Amino acid sequence: MREVRKTRRARRRESANSPTVPLAAQPHVHRNLSRALLLLILAFAAFLRLDQFAAFPPGLYPDEAMNGSNALEVLETGHFQVFYPENNGREGLYIDIAAVFVHFLGNRAWVLRLPAAIFGILTVWGVYFLAAELFSRPVGLLASFFVATSFWHMNFSRMAFRAIAAPFFLAWGLYFLLAGVRRARARQPFTGMMLLAGLVYGLGFYTYIPYRITPVLAGGILIYYLIPARREKWLPAFWSASACFAAASALIAAPLAVYFLRHPGTFFGRVSQVSVLLAPQPLLELLRNAWRTARMFFVKGDPNWRHNVAWRAEVFWPVAILFALGIAIGAASVYAVIRRRSKPEHCFPYAVALGWLVAATIPVVLSNEGMPHALRSILMIPPVFILAAAGAHEAYLFLSRKVPGTLLAPAAALFFLILCWEPYHTYFDLWAVNPNVPEAFNARAVDLAGRIDALPRETAKYVAVADRGVPVHGIPMPAQTVMFLTRSYTQKEQDETHIHYLAPADGGVAGIAFCRQVAASLRGVKVFCLY
Repeated sequence: MREVRKTRRARRRESANSPTVPLAAQPHVHRNLSRALLLLILAFAAFLRLDQFAAFPPGLYPDEAMNGSNALEVLETGHFQVFYPENNGREGLYIDIAAVFVHFLGNRAWVLRLPAAIFGILTVWGVYFLAAELFSRPVGLLASFFVATSFWHMNFSRMAFRAIAAPFFLAWGLYFLLAGVRRARARQPFTGMMLLAGLVYGLGFYTYIPYRITPVLAGGILIYYLIPARREKWLPAFWSASACFAAASALIAAPLAVYFLRHPGTFFGRVSQVSVLLAPQPLLELLRNAWRTARMFFVKGDPNWRHNVAWRAEVFWPVAILFALGIAIGAASVYAVIRRRSKPEHCFPYAVALGWLVAATIPVVLSNEGMPHALRSILMIPPVFILAAAGAHEAYLFLSRKVPGTLLAPAAALFFLILCWEPYHTYFDLWAVNPNVPEAFNARAVDLAGRIDALPRETAKYVAVADRGVPVHGIPMPAQTVMFLTRSYTQKEQDETHIHYLAPADGGVAGIAFCRQVAASLRGVKVFCLY
């Protein structure tokens, strides 16, 4: 009996310490089932991100509308840009893509947000491939399902913010990178895959500021493979693969780098505005930010109604527990390698996920605005749910040895059903109907745009912009919602629509008093107050 127990323990240790099998090398027997489940997950992800898409979110936040206004400018001038300096500066890829959608579908809020939904759905797909490449197909399916049913990711997939594209490009870029290195290691053709990896990864720099930290992660992966490349005598292939990836990434990112060299202030512009170094006690504030960011997954999330159900944890509590379990298992596997109780390849998948999580945390905790900040933390989403999936898989393997299948299977089914119900309920039954949400999306400005559009095009219309905000061509930012929806951003558009914008002079009358002043000075003319 003792011999049997020892044998079982040995098998368990061997299973726990065995390296993960690359996606391409995994058995074919379950591929059709995996594909069917993945299609179901992608379909449900699409449903969550597109259901009632024209109605929710209500309104159109000025930051979203500014992207749309720049898209209108692109359509007028034909000048696609790598960086748009208005509104504190924004990388240009989302705007350039949105311009194509607006050209074919019109200047409506849902059209402007449609690229975000597409990026969100494709991120779910990319997380599957990446997690399956690192761990296994079951972990890949779990990770993609967790992202698909995440309110955090679902919510930003329905807004026209460029940040939603960052996790998409990093997930797919790292997958292609790992697949390309695997091919080089197996002495298979790798050039095309590595060039594709560099192209996809390089495009990510045109999405969101925190993406700039990711060379640490991609470089760390390549450095890790340098050791087996020497030991297994495929070093020339490793250097060729790395050169292809680096060259493609650099070539794609070069136009943006050139722009920053020519306009050095734009590189640090937004970063310097929200830097933790501006706080009276930077180190103390840095520690507070780290604590708030760690806490947001489990207890107290973003308080901004635009980003979240105010103060709700960013991760649904059952998945948060699995995320904590994944971190614990990953940390233990890394520690085992450090103590030389295990081989490096045994902890590599966890090291990538943990490294990504840490790297994505750095830009967040170094900022000092609206903490915790779900939008600024968006690059964390894939590693959070990959680690949760790894934790869920290990928990299932453990329970399968302790709990009868007749109990475990219904419990697992109930768990997945609850995860399907929770994001829909939270978004449509709680968040979308909350009275704070329309105000968070400048819904009154959308109503104003509708009233302006209802008037004949040849009627002269004046908009007194009494709201405060970052000026864009002399007009405060809140006017962007009206400008995009009425197609009156550029001077040419304003002349064609006969819509004119007025703003208070510095130190002059402001607020409602400014609107009244404009109305009194323009009697007999249609005057609208944006306040």
